[in-house]
Amino acid sequence: MSTATELFKRTSTLRKEGRLDEALAMLREAMARGGLSPEEVDRAGRFIRKARGEGAGGEAGLRVHLLGQFTTSWLVPAVTAVGWGQGITSDVEEGGYDLVLQDLTRLSASSEPPGVVVLFPWNNRLLNGSAPAGDRVADERAFWKQAWEIAGRMGARVLQVGYDWMAPGAEGYALATETGGTIDLIRSVNAAIRQDRPPGSYFLDLELVSGMMGREAFYDPRRYYWTKQPFSERGVVRLAEHVVAGIRALTTGPKKVLVLDLDNTLWGGVVGETGPLGVALGDSPDGEAYRAFQKHARALSKRGIVLALASKNNEADGREPFEKNPDMVLSLDDIAAAEICWEPKGTTIRRIAQTLNLGLDSFVFVDDNPAEREQVRQAIPEVAVVDVPVEPAEYVRALQAGLWFETTGLTDADRERAAQYAVERQRRELQETAGSMEDYLRSLEMLADVREIDEADLMRVVQLLGKTNQFNLTTRRHTRDDVVRMLDRPRSIGVTLRVEDRFGDHGLVGVLLAVPSDDDPQVLRVDTWLMSCRVIGRTVEEFTCADLIERAERMGYRRILGEFLPTKKNALVAELYDRMGFRQLDSGDGSSVLYELELAGASRPVHYLSPKGAVAEPVG
Repeated sequence: MSTATELFKRTSTLRKEGRLDEALAMLREAMARGGLSPEEVDRAGRFIRKARGEGAGGEAGLRVHLLGQFTTSWLVPAVTAVGWGQGITSDVEEGGYDLVLQDLTRLSASSEPPGVVVLFPWNNRLLNGSAPAGDRVADERAFWKQAWEIAGRMGARVLQVGYDWMAPGAEGYALATETGGTIDLIRSVNAAIRQDRPPGSYFLDLELVSGMMGREAFYDPRRYYWTKQPFSERGVVRLAEHVVAGIRALTTGPKKVLVLDLDNTLWGGVVGETGPLGVALGDSPDGEAYRAFQKHARALSKRGIVLALASKNNEADGREPFEKNPDMVLSLDDIAAAEICWEPKGTTIRRIAQTLNLGLDSFVFVDDNPAEREQVRQAIPEVAVVDVPVEPAEYVRALQAGLWFETTGLTDADRERAAQYAVERQRRELQETAGSMEDYLRSLEMLADVREIDEADLMRVVQLLGKTNQFNLTTRRHTRDDVVRMLDRPRSIGVTLRVEDRFGDHGLVGVLLAVPSDDDPQVLRVDTWLMSCRVIGRTVEEFTCADLIERAERMGYRRILGEFLPTKKNALVAELYDRMGFRQLDSGDGSSVLYELELAGASRPVHYLSPKGAVAEPVG
């Protein structure tokens, strides 16, 4: 009996025994490990949907609607199962065949609109219409603009899939790429969609996805003619993987940390045996492959992915290649945290998470040793573990296959993030030598820059709203239009906070949105307050609160109303308002905790930040 057969036999038994949550946990682990056939992925997705429909699997998931110009029913279980295996709980629904605008209009009138709409085009009208080629491109462009407008009005995030071609047709490959040819039309409309798509949306390049897999394997013409669904069974799963990556990019953002082993992962051989100059790097096929993997990791670092090391080694041995081998691409300056010791990697990765103050579900782990990978899978199931192939030339491809680092776009803050975490090591070293926490905070010489949210920061603000979880009082996922509407309200407050110290610039680390209460115009209601975890514990939250109090007083408010809405991840700020001097109120329905602060006579929280250009002294 195969492993998959045993899996489904076991989940069926658990279902009969009323132990649906255990069955779902088994399917999550199976999907995370991979190896299920397309038919088994479909079966897992159908089981998950049915079990969740019966109340299993925890809280309500993200509502995702698949709307397409082809039949999307085959994708529903695949997207459900792939997302479930990656820790994304989604309730996926499909629209009618080629009813995109009609379904969007219906959903916009719903009391519970979807959080994400996935829009799938097909090429029938584009390739088979009688109008001139330019007019057909313009028509498709106008169609999707209308769809985005409706989605925006209901506050849904947009995952727009691109057009693709199954075959070049009668023109052949050469003519199809000429102006007006089949492939040229596909690429022209995709370029137009990229240019037009709404800010913060995600574009899934279907031409690239099918090309990577091979169109002959990705598509199945017979299925299209029979069911108006063009993908093969393997193609459905591959597309679902990219859809889930896009959903992650839209909601929580890419994974943040890449944890790397050393021996036979960053270089060939065991450094403790060969010495720092004896490891394989550069002048051999394997050596070139290891250098290519290091280059890929460094490129990820340049776009904001934090690099860390978890290696079973003597610390001095593990550091020597970085210090002495001229063929190393990565340097210790690229590494934000290093755990080089003989403890289990599940233990050291947890320590890295504590050091970086980041959640384990934002980690990706790469290790050539299958035993180490298994230990991490069992010890920390939240961590994404890459199935590293035996051949080092395949390392980059294996890491890319997980689609862990897909994003809707890059900001300056993203590009600076890895360097900021690397500099954080210097701050930690200073803290270890400081006489007291107060001495340490003073020695940082922290400067704060509070700015009203403008167009330049809007993309970054929406990005933070979508993915900040730990220091986030309400975890409200506002769209760009939501934020603009709040900022347009008279007497609203919408600010960002940037912090720098003598070691460097943290960049944009905080967002606060507050609006007049609907019940009392003299009351300011804090809608959103979030901060980057890398500045927690340095009185940045106290500075933010003091600034809020001063702004509210200047605007003539009498009270500030705050709210803490508990989630699985934001327990870190459960008592924040208590610490800031707010008084807890009766929350009524119990789903959130309400707080108020009377501004008359309110004291300012003590902090160690000053406006730029001033000397940092404790305030309060």
